[in-house]
Amino acid sequence: MTSSDLIHYAIIGSLIAVALVIRWRRMGKSQRLRPGLLWIVPAIFILLAAAIFWQFPPPPEGWPWVALGLAAGGALGWMRARFIEVSFDPGTRRLYQRSSPAALIFIAALVLVRWVMHSAVMIGDARWHLGAMLVSDIFIAFAVGVLSFYRIEIYLRARRLLRVS
Repeated sequence: MTSSDLIHYAIIGSLIAVALVIRWRRMGKSQRLRPGLLWIVPAIFILLAAAIFWQFPPPPEGWPWVALGLAAGGALGWMRARFIEVSFDPGTRRLYQRSSPAALIFIAALVLVRWVMHSAVMIGDARWHLGAMLVSDIFIAFAVGVLSFYRIEIYLRARRLLRVS
């Protein structure tokens, strides 16, 4: 590892630490939840992923890896959503969401797991012959899975709350 690699890791680590501190400060504060808008972020990422896959499609033997990335992202997105408290205020008739400290720890763990997996895949690439573009495709599918299933789970819970009240 060279000194430029260390500087690179220090900058990325610092940026991640700043982002986590900002999230930590917002932790515990309720924010208004608008279930009708939850589809926007996943739709944007799905369109971006579709454009990338259209322009640079994975090889036929790469699609199972992409599907595995999507499934893993979906599972982790659903788990992340379970750490979010969704509540209904009968006075204002509005929905609110609040993250727990466990959600922040989960996000930090996801960042760490992604970093470790990226390193492992790049090291194992010589044996698995995945290629850099396929590795990127897997992570794109993973991100789509996390964002989509996180928002789907939040939407379903919000809809249940509105139906009950």
